[in-house]
Amino acid sequence: MKPADDLNGGAENPGRSIQAILAASTALIIVVVIALALTVSYLQASEDAAREYDALRWYTEENGVASVRLVDKGLGLVDDDLTPAMKEGLLEFSRVYGAAGNDPSAVDLDALKDELAPGFPGELDLYIIDADGIIRYSTAPDVLGVDFRQYPAFYTRLTEVREGDAFTADRVVRSIEDHSDLNVSGRLRKFAYLPSPDHRFVLELGIDTPEFSDVRSQFSYTDVVRILMQNNPDLAGVRIVDIYGNIVAGNETGGIADAGIMSVLENRASATFENPGVRTTSRLVFIDLRDPATVTDGSMVLELIFDRSRLDAVRDHLLVTYLLIGLAAALVGIALAFGLSRYVGTAVGAVIDDADRIAGGDLDHAIRGMNTTEFVRLERSINRMVQRIRHYSEEIERKESELRIAAEIQTSFLPRRTPEIPGCEIAAFTCPAKEVGGDFYDFVDLGTGRYALVIADVAGKGVPAALYMALARTTVRTVARGCGAVSETVRRSNDTIIEDTGSVSFVTLLYAVFDEARTLTYVNAGHNPPVLRRRDGSMETLEPTGPVIGFLEDVEFEESTITLRPGDLLVFYTDGVTEAENGEGMMFGEERLYAVIEAAAGRCADEVAEAIRGAVAAFAGEAPQFDDITVVVLRIGD
Repeated sequence: MKPADDLNGGAENPGRSIQAILAASTALIIVVVIALALTVSYLQASEDAAREYDALRWYTEENGVASVRLVDKGLGLVDDDLTPAMKEGLLEFSRVYGAAGNDPSAVDLDALKDELAPGFPGELDLYIIDADGIIRYSTAPDVLGVDFRQYPAFYTRLTEVREGDAFTADRVVRSIEDHSDLNVSGRLRKFAYLPSPDHRFVLELGIDTPEFSDVRSQFSYTDVVRILMQNNPDLAGVRIVDIYGNIVAGNETGGIADAGIMSVLENRASATFENPGVRTTSRLVFIDLRDPATVTDGSMVLELIFDRSRLDAVRDHLLVTYLLIGLAAALVGIALAFGLSRYVGTAVGAVIDDADRIAGGDLDHAIRGMNTTEFVRLERSINRMVQRIRHYSEEIERKESELRIAAEIQTSFLPRRTPEIPGCEIAAFTCPAKEVGGDFYDFVDLGTGRYALVIADVAGKGVPAALYMALARTTVRTVARGCGAVSETVRRSNDTIIEDTGSVSFVTLLYAVFDEARTLTYVNAGHNPPVLRRRDGSMETLEPTGPVIGFLEDVEFEESTITLRPGDLLVFYTDGVTEAENGEGMMFGEERLYAVIEAAAGRCADEVAEAIRGAVAAFAGEAPQFDDITVVVLRIGD
C-alpha cells in the first residue's frame, strides 16, 4: 500500500504534479472553448434579432407610405366628382362679376349664392380675394379680412391662379375658420378658384357638406394606422400629420415635439429622432403628395414610433440564457477535468485526436470508448452532440436543396424564349434578391398576330412573394387567353386573386397587348412607368392608369394605346432597378436608367438589356441586392 502522502499528492511525487497540471489545463480549455462558442452564438443570435427588427421597421415604413398614397389616390378620385359643377358655378360667378363692371362691391354675393346653391350638396360659400391675398368679400362673414400671406406657399399658388387664365380645383381640405386659425383646422371643404376677368381678384367657391366626412370614413387613414399597429409588435404609435401640422389619424401622445414634425414639413425631407429616455425611435417620413393641378399642398408626414423594448428584452433573455448555459457547462467541465484527471494520462491523446477529426468536419467519426463508466458517458454525450450537429447540417442542406429546387421551378414559370414577332426584338431577364423572388414577366400568344406582354412585382421577397407570384402569373395568363380587352383582363385578374387569397398582399403589374400593326394597348396597375425612347431621341413614360391589383375589389382600370414606330425602344422594369443601392446607400434612380437607355439606344434588344444589367451591377458594387430586378426590352426594327 502507498504512503498517505503519496495518495494525497505530495510535492515529492512528480506523477501527481503532472496530473494536477493536466486537470487544471483541461478545465481552462473547457471554460475558454465554452466562453468563445457561447459568445459567438450570442452575438449571432443578437444580430439576427436586430436584423429582424430592422427589416420589420423597413417593411412597416414602406407599407405605411404605400397605404397613405393609396388612400390619398382614392380620396382624389372621389373629390374630383364635384369639380365639373364647381367649374360651371365659377364661370357664372365670373359672368356676374363682369356684368357688374368688374366692381366686386357691386356683386350681390348672397343672391348669387342662392342662385347657385341648388346645384351643389351641402352649404355653398363665395369669396373674392384681392392681389394681396386678403378675402375682401364673402358670404361667410367670419373669414372677411383673412390674409393668406401668412401661408406663403398657398399665397404663391393663389397669385399664379390670379395671373393665369385657368380654372383650378382643390381637393377636399381643412378650411380656415377665422383670423386666429393659423393651423387651418376648420371643417372639411372643397374649394375651386378662377381669376377675375380683369385679373385683379381670385374668385373662389367653397362647398361644405357632411358627405365629405362620410366619404373619408370609407377611405380611412385610421385604418392605415390600425393595420400598421397590428402588423408590427414593435410599433408603439403612429400619427399621420397634414401639411399644416394637424393630426389626420393616430394619437397625440408618445411622439416627438411638434417642432420636429414642422421641421420635416418645412424641409420636405424625412428624418429620424432617437428618444433614449423611453427607448423609442421616431421615424418621420415625408410623403410628397403635392399636385401641381391644385392650390393646397396635400403632402403629409407619417410618424412611426418604434419601441426597442422587445428587442432589448430578447437580447437580455439571450444573454441570461447563454450565461447560465456557459456557467453550467463550465462547472461540469471543471468537475470532469479534476475528477477524471488520474484516468486520462494515456487517453488524453486519443480524445484530442478524435476531437480534432470532428472539428475538422468528420462528423461520422465517434469518440473512442474507455473502460470506465465516466468515459463511456462522456463518449456517448459527445457522440450525441455530433449526431445532432450532423442532423442540423443535413437539415440545413435539405432546406438549401429545397430552395434551389423552388428556384428552378420558379425559373420554369418564366418564358423559355421570347416570342418571334416580325420587325421586333424582345429581350428579358430577372435577378431575384433571394433564392426565389416576387418579380415575373410573361409573354402570351393571343392569336391573330396579337401578343400579350406582362411584367409584375409582388410586394415583398422570398418564398411568400414567390408563392404569390405563381398565383398572379397563372391567373393573368389564364384570364388573358379568354379575354379580349386589356382593361377587362386586368380587372378580372384582380378580382380572381382577391377571391382566391383575400387582400394579403398586392402586385404592381403592367399588362400590354402588342399587334402586328405595332399598336400597343396597356394597363399600368401601379407599376413603374416603362420608358419609351423614340427614334428621334425623345423619351416618354407609360404612367399608371390604375391602382395595384390584389388589394381592392371591384376596381376599374383604364387602358391606353400608343403606336410604336421603327427605331423606337420600349423598356419595362421593376423597382429593383431604380432602387438598387450602392455601398453609400445611394439609389440607382431613374436618371441613371434613362442615361443607360439613351447610351444603348442604337443597339439590339439583348445588348440594351445587358447594358442595364451591367450598369446596375457596376453601380451597386459589393452592396447586397435588396429587391428583385426584372427588365423587358422591346425594340421596333428599322
